[in-house]
Amino acid sequence: MILHKEETARIYFFDNLKAILVTLVVFGHVIEPRLWVGIIKISYSFIYLFHIPLFVFCSGYFASFKPKKIITKLIVPYILFQLAYILFERIVFGNASLHIQLTRPYWMLWYLFAVTVWTLCLPLLDRVTGSRRNMICTISASLIIGVLSGFLNPLGYYFSLARIIYFFPFFIIGFCLKKTGSAEALQKITAKWQVRCICGIIAIGTLVWLYFHHQIVDVLWFYGSFSYDALPGYTYLIRILCYILAFVLSISLLAFTPRKKTFFSYIGQRTMPVFLLHGFLMRLLMKYNFYSILDGNRLFFASIAVSLLIVWILSSGLLRRACKGVLINETTT
Repeated sequence: MILHKEETARIYFFDNLKAILVTLVVFGHVIEPRLWVGIIKISYSFIYLFHIPLFVFCSGYFASFKPKKIITKLIVPYILFQLAYILFERIVFGNASLHIQLTRPYWMLWYLFAVTVWTLCLPLLDRVTGSRRNMICTISASLIIGVLSGFLNPLGYYFSLARIIYFFPFFIIGFCLKKTGSAEALQKITAKWQVRCICGIIAIGTLVWLYFHHQIVDVLWFYGSFSYDALPGYTYLIRILCYILAFVLSISLLAFTPRKKTFFSYIGQRTMPVFLLHGFLMRLLMKYNFYSILDGNRLFFASIAVSLLIVWILSSGLLRRACKGVLINETTT
């Protein structure tokens, strides 16, 4: 299939974006066990303000309602890796209290479960977003529900309901962007120097603010898993602010994402194996005392190197061929 110039640029744009995002996912998980270190908490907080919302946006953009693929590319991998990670924890770490179950997704697998739920909602979304006005109303309603859901204490990690509701607006936005064919317009707008300047200033300003105030920031605010009563100082105003920052910082990353093919574009086509398998390597780092070897800034920079190495290994051609048809899923990642 021969692609037009505009289509090729659009594909590379999203490939580059997904490559950056999956690398941030891995890096965030690698540094997560040492959040009391200043530079690590600042970086972690900054990343978690936007990388999951933007990944959800990409999932919404590439999602399609195809029952067979939903089963083979989402449901089956969720079940297999849910069981694999639980058995891994029980055997390697002796965590006998971790029971085999499917109702509470293991760690990062909440995302796979959430994408499954969101994708199953596509027929309904397609109906209620028949016009641009309806799209705006649907997105607005989902944001309001996302804020109000914080008042519901029963929601939490069970079936990842809290996160499914909280991040759903970004999925809807991605779906609507694809439906209206506005991806090229998004690239052009975010490529303007004025937009890049404003976004760069906001991103730097956010980092500076976190540098001076990271002690009062609770990273759990960004997970979308907790009610307002569950966390000290967490209110609906903070959740609204998190939504605003997620949008603004997401646009910032879009503004600086390369539009053309890069040396890392191929990673964006192989995000599923990186996402599903990096948890095993991450847990092995903990088992073999990676975090006790270094501390402070040295640990931070070592974590960057380790994260890049993990992404490189898990996106390699050899692993891609071995996992072909099982872990490669371009439509949802």
